[in-house]
Amino acid sequence: MEYKIIEPKKYQDIQNQYQVNSLLAKVIDIHEYDQETLQTLLSPRLIYHDFSLFEEADMTLERIHEAIENEEKICIYGDYDCDGILATTILVQAFAELGVQVGYHIPNRFDDGYGLNAARVKQMAQRGYSLIITVDNGVKAFDAVECANELGVDVIITDHHQFDNDLPDAMSFIHTKLSPEYPFKEISGGFVAYKLASALLEKQDKYLYCLAAITTISDMMPLLDENRSLVKKALTFMKSEKYPSLELLLGDQQSYTTTTIGFTIAPKINSFGRLPELCNPNILVKYFLKDAPRDLMMKVAQMATQINSKRQALTNEQYTLASEKMNDEFLYWASEDVHEGLVGLIAGKYTRQYERPSFVMHYDKQLGIYKGSARSVDGFSLHEFFTAHSEQFVAFGGHSLAGGFSIDEDHFESFYHCIEENLKDVELHATTNALLIDENDLSIENIESLAMLEPFGMGNEEPLYLLKDVPVMKFYQLSGGKHLKMDIDFPRTKMTALYFQQGQLFDELKDKKYISIVGTLSVNEFRNQKSINFIIKDIV
Repeated sequence: MEYKIIEPKKYQDIQNQYQVNSLLAKVIDIHEYDQETLQTLLSPRLIYHDFSLFEEADMTLERIHEAIENEEKICIYGDYDCDGILATTILVQAFAELGVQVGYHIPNRFDDGYGLNAARVKQMAQRGYSLIITVDNGVKAFDAVECANELGVDVIITDHHQFDNDLPDAMSFIHTKLSPEYPFKEISGGFVAYKLASALLEKQDKYLYCLAAITTISDMMPLLDENRSLVKKALTFMKSEKYPSLELLLGDQQSYTTTTIGFTIAPKINSFGRLPELCNPNILVKYFLKDAPRDLMMKVAQMATQINSKRQALTNEQYTLASEKMNDEFLYWASEDVHEGLVGLIAGKYTRQYERPSFVMHYDKQLGIYKGSARSVDGFSLHEFFTAHSEQFVAFGGHSLAGGFSIDEDHFESFYHCIEENLKDVELHATTNALLIDENDLSIENIESLAMLEPFGMGNEEPLYLLKDVPVMKFYQLSGGKHLKMDIDFPRTKMTALYFQQGQLFDELKDKKYISIVGTLSVNEFRNQKSINFIIKDIV
């Protein structure tokens, strides 16, 4: 792994201005927060922007209240990822509490594709639905909305995705970027749905608030402004309320953190959408409703663990196959055998490991189409590259570091050469930052002070720290040689460093007196005694 080493320049000014210690000042420095963001981070005040700030809030509520009064059939149309599934649940639950039973649909990734489609609109119209509310999708559903209008079905679009100049001719939109008065634009589809739900209920709801927080983490929204307040408060609710639906997915011996939500709970939810042939993702809406039967919850939670394990095994197995096609500059791999729902995970794994672009495709022989997912690093924008070579694609979309695309058989070779040619003179940059610190920054009080910036996440990342030439007193192997432990003895500070799953490095390192390490800091407490732990991610 390559690292972009960050040396703080202004941390002493930050120390003096805000009366904080050197470690906290260095972390603040590298994030380059503006004055307002920093004041917000250091303040205990929670932020929540009201639903009324959405541009079309009033007309949306009026149309929904009209539908309720006239006993119209309403359908919530979601998406197959964690954000879309929980956003759907939030609105279904809110309507249930108003005494209104609504229909809902989580699309199948392979049968329906992404977003509202005309075929489903026709089906809903035939079943008597006269109002469709999308969550986490809709801003690009031109054909579907046109079809709905022709059939006399109104569509309210609640979404958070990017859109082009044109928009579908929907009844109304609830979208931060279409709302000049809404002060913070980057919220998840689930949080948008929660805003609508709380406006309908005319109150806040702890459980639905927690579901919105999970979508914020799973969709990697920046943990700033109201997102940070949402996640921070929701974590306290989750810990105190112990909601059965979340407890079952979290599992034993774990606590609620942004990490456990992002790496334990969200992947289990997402796995249903990635492998829908194993279980229809619509079952998750029933699972997350407040009145879900206990036996259903137990079965679905068990299924979530099994499907996610299957997803992990398939990803690892297919990543091994992809590894055979790696070259020094990028990964370009397609197979009939690779699961279409996993191409993004395989691409992401390669790019994280090698800091190089990746293009992974499922080949549909019957259609003669390669459906792929791409990941990139700083220095090579996928959005710019795709746009410049649009003639290569059947379809494409995404942003600078991630995208999806389809190409036909005739363009498989030419697309490869386009990538090769474009990467010739490009200087790729490591995307993983490491903050340079030294012994003077290390104290229990300094490390504990970092809690002021929590919860960490996208846009407010927990730093990786680089410590150069660390004096190691002794190396140990733990758990029968599985892990590595080091006693580190600076002149004024002692600490322990742990390198998990790397016990095999013992013989190579045991005689070294100094090493440079990258990792995270934490405070360990044992028998009322606190000590500093450094969790090593890499030795450099």
